[in-house]
Amino acid sequence: MNPEIQLMLARRQRFIQRWPLIALVAALITIGFYIWAFIKQPILVNPLHVINLIQTNGLDSATQSLLAIVAPILFLAIGALLLLLLLFVTVGLIN
Repeated sequence: MNPEIQLMLARRQRFIQRWPLIALVAALITIGFYIWAFIKQPILVNPLHVINLIQTNGLDSATQSLLAIVAPILFLAIGALLLLLLLFVTVGLIN
């Protein structure tokens, strides 16, 4: 093997060794955000809270309109992110 390939393999090995820590930190940040949002902004992440607000007329029409616009956009964004994840994993496995 030439030195360039050995260097690339060494870098990849270091990244693979560090990946569990990186993934754990990313997961903790994500979980922390959702816990914060559930407590401070339940309308963003708690569908039961939104249903309760709709049933008790506690949700004004502007917020209902905003949710009607934003929900499909978020659904499409999450789908795009999942497709990108599949693409990156596939490219990573091919290489």
